[in-house]
Amino acid sequence: MHAEQATSRDRARLLIHVGLHKTGTTWLQDRVFVNNDLGFGSPWGPMASPAVAEFMLVDPLAFNANETRHRLGPEIDEVRAKGYIPVLSHEGLSSRPVRGPYYAPSVARRLREVYPDARIVIGIREQRGMILSLYRQFVRNGGVYSLQQFIGTGNEPAGWSPLCRLEFFHYYRFVRMYQDLFGEENILVQPLELLRDNEQLYLQRLLDFAGTTADPSKLGEAGASNVGWGGQTLELFRFFSRFAVRNPLGPKQPWSVRNAQRVCYKIDGIIPKSRHKKIESRWKETIKNRCEAQFEASNSALAQMIGLDLGAMGYPIS
Repeated sequence: MHAEQATSRDRARLLIHVGLHKTGTTWLQDRVFVNNDLGFGSPWGPMASPAVAEFMLVDPLAFNANETRHRLGPEIDEVRAKGYIPVLSHEGLSSRPVRGPYYAPSVARRLREVYPDARIVIGIREQRGMILSLYRQFVRNGGVYSLQQFIGTGNEPAGWSPLCRLEFFHYYRFVRMYQDLFGEENILVQPLELLRDNEQLYLQRLLDFAGTTADPSKLGEAGASNVGWGGQTLELFRFFSRFAVRNPLGPKQPWSVRNAQRVCYKIDGIIPKSRHKKIESRWKETIKNRCEAQFEASNSALAQMIGLDLGAMGYPIS
């Protein structure tokens, strides 16, 4: 999008970031969407909890677009009154592949009912890296499945499927759904690889799309990033999780879970890196074999849809 087009875009329109998971969402939520100097305002904080209650977990028979619009309206109006672009961000809006619920079409339709003039930001990531990152999160969240159980073999009996379904990662279908609901001009697809390789361009594309002429340098310096556990530590925690059952009703976890976490934090740096690397290399090989010839055609279709050279970013292309 050209700069002269960006200046004419309506800054008052709500910007909705729907994920996907593991595509730079924390960076966006913590450093961009709450940054008033960039022209944004997030009335519910970095990760919008109302997204969960109003659009994701709501009983389908209880959903009422007018009531949702009324409940969320005051916070959005307050941000607009200050001259900022209101942002609703939660990666769970895209579904939760580390837990199993796949509800993207239902959520997209609810968003369309409540905010038909919203602009939508979608993050994507090369599929093999995405799946590996999701499996790491799955284990950190207390999951006990092996990687093969998590992603399946492709030979499951009819009516059975793995928790993390490969069909979810045909991104062009997700993007097309939102284009059909909100209009192609109101959808921005941002590859994580673009953020990694050219943060300035990634941010400028977002600012232009949202309609803010803020200086990208207002982003400021990045803080320290959290470093994930190595492969051996994750395997150990997966073993502990068989006996340390998590509390499903809130963030506060029982002693057994907290103690297992403490142990893993302490030993992660002590375990030889070669042991971590051996396990992680095996995971990567398993994912590579499972994903063989799965995404080339859909990635090619997506590249044409969004006008980006995904092949140059490492995505398998046909």
